[in-house]
Amino acid sequence: MRFVYVILLLCPYFTLAQSDDGGQFCQQGKIRFFERLATNPKARLAYPGDATIDVTYYGLDLYLTHTPSYLRGVATIALKSTAENLSSFFLDLNSTTATTGEGLRVDSVKVGAQRLTFQHAQNRLAITLPQTLTNGQALTLTVFYQGVPNSRDLGSFRFSRHEFTTDPSIWSLSEPYGAPDWFPCKDTPADKADSSAVRITAPAQFVSVSNGTLESRTDNPDGTRTYQWRNHYPIAQYLISVALSNYERYDTPFTYAGQTMPVTHYLYPETLPQVKANLDLTPGMLQLFSDRFGPYPFLREKYGHAQFGQGNGGMEHQTISSMEANAFTPAVIAHELAHQWFGDKITCRDWQNIWLNEGFASYAEAVYVESVRSVAGYQTTMNNFMARARNAQGSIYVQDITNFGDIFNSNRSYAKGATVLHMLRGVVGDSLFFRILRTYTATPGLAYGTAVTEDFQNIAQQVSGQNLGYFFRQWIYGEGYPVYRATIQPGMSASTITVQLTQRNSAGSTNPTLFTMPVQLQIQSTAGDTTVTVLNDRPEQTFLLPARGPVTGVIIDPSNRILKTVEAANIVTAVDEQEPTNLRIYPNPATENLRVDFSLDQTGPVTLTLTNLLGQPVRNLTEPLLRAGQYTRTLNLQGVSAGQYILAVETPAGRQNRVVLVP
Repeated sequence: MRFVYVILLLCPYFTLAQSDDGGQFCQQGKIRFFERLATNPKARLAYPGDATIDVTYYGLDLYLTHTPSYLRGVATIALKSTAENLSSFFLDLNSTTATTGEGLRVDSVKVGAQRLTFQHAQNRLAITLPQTLTNGQALTLTVFYQGVPNSRDLGSFRFSRHEFTTDPSIWSLSEPYGAPDWFPCKDTPADKADSSAVRITAPAQFVSVSNGTLESRTDNPDGTRTYQWRNHYPIAQYLISVALSNYERYDTPFTYAGQTMPVTHYLYPETLPQVKANLDLTPGMLQLFSDRFGPYPFLREKYGHAQFGQGNGGMEHQTISSMEANAFTPAVIAHELAHQWFGDKITCRDWQNIWLNEGFASYAEAVYVESVRSVAGYQTTMNNFMARARNAQGSIYVQDITNFGDIFNSNRSYAKGATVLHMLRGVVGDSLFFRILRTYTATPGLAYGTAVTEDFQNIAQQVSGQNLGYFFRQWIYGEGYPVYRATIQPGMSASTITVQLTQRNSAGSTNPTLFTMPVQLQIQSTAGDTTVTVLNDRPEQTFLLPARGPVTGVIIDPSNRILKTVEAANIVTAVDEQEPTNLRIYPNPATENLRVDFSLDQTGPVTLTLTNLLGQPVRNLTEPLLRAGQYTRTLNLQGVSAGQYILAVETPAGRQNRVVLVP
């Protein structure tokens, strides 16, 4: 989901990103009403829900009025015990706030006609069972409740009005901790219900929208109208939604594999004419993402949008994204649609792994731009993401999920998350990358379930055949990004050069993590350019590389596949007259043994390293401590393949490189 707010004082993570239609928007994740979080206890509690129950079904029967603002609800909840001899459990449900009087009051809890003992306090509904449940035993209960949902908490349930016409609207936005503000639930994304239903009764002026398919619409004698919606797929509690207003409906059906699915948009009448052209893009996006990510996950139901609020944001409610007035741009439409795969079909198991939702949906924006504006448009979109990702602080894996702003940090969860996928694509290649995504969304246990980073890593490794532990360890759990610098010297012939590549972590000395990445180097010369790929896995490596003629420069990562910065290259066109001459290697070419003569002016350690053209060491000799004087050491070359190598001799006086030929 992308959520934004227009008052800059409320945007501590405020950044401007270029949308794919050339406009700009404030992208700061789901941060809304940020100034209220300091006094909101729910912003500091990472509710895991009651681990002794597994909810399998939510059925909500809601009676809503706008003036006065009020909700009467009947929640039917089916669950299974996950403990032996379960005698009590709790559901999350926001209780009445003494200072404002807002909140919900529970009237009764029943199993069939039997009333159960309960206590509702401190946002928990504790229920005592008349008899214990065994592990796996099912139970269906009904909670009768009413009140005014505490709309201060992130706008989780609002009685609102249109910006210009003041027509009434009612809507929900529950991510991450807002679902208990308006219905009892187990408040964790790890526990997805198998299905859900929402029945909404409200004054007849309202068109009422929710997840899944519309089963019925009934006009009641009292002037109200009832809409019955049914969702047949697994769903996380925060993805259940309601949206009510005097909507005008606009349809853009989608046909896939011979099956036509409704794509239904519910817009304020004053907004629809201005956004129809962008809404018409939705079926094409559905086709593109079905090709790239696998079939649309909810083909038996629908997709669509329901307008709410007054800003630039959206929320990926399952099968029906909620969109604010200015959010109907191609970028935001693509972002929220992609969430149907990444966030709804596969939901992050905990909020620490929110990048599996937001990073993937953000990257889908670039995938869409690539489809309509080719590689140049894709690169522009990724350049914008990378610029923001360089401002990210901390690891993508969220360390503090009690902090709402940390979960939905725009630079980190969105921009850097998208950049990680861009880099993975560069590592494994286009074909394998999209095969990874399609396999991920189709894998049993993950599809229509939940995932953490390791689940995605396992799929990426299986499909690519590569060990990618280093990649996810450094980019998801590490901090910063590499800062590269190249020093260029002549090689052993006119057609070669040596490139010393160094890296440091942008996060500084507090995070010494170094990055292992395949790095493209473009060798520029007057006779033409040559691009090679080296594996950089150390703070300093030297590579012997081909060149077509006199070298004029080296471009590190010319295709911009890596999140990085590059310091100016140092080109040494000839050996410095003052370079130490106290190093001699022979014979060269060498077959069985290579002798190295060197001298020391001061006591210290000495290291001799022979590396191949990829910078990988093939021989290494370390002397922890040598006194000043003349020395000879021998490197055994038996078993070393024929080719060109670089010998690095590091002493207290510095480092010297020599090219070695093994015939």
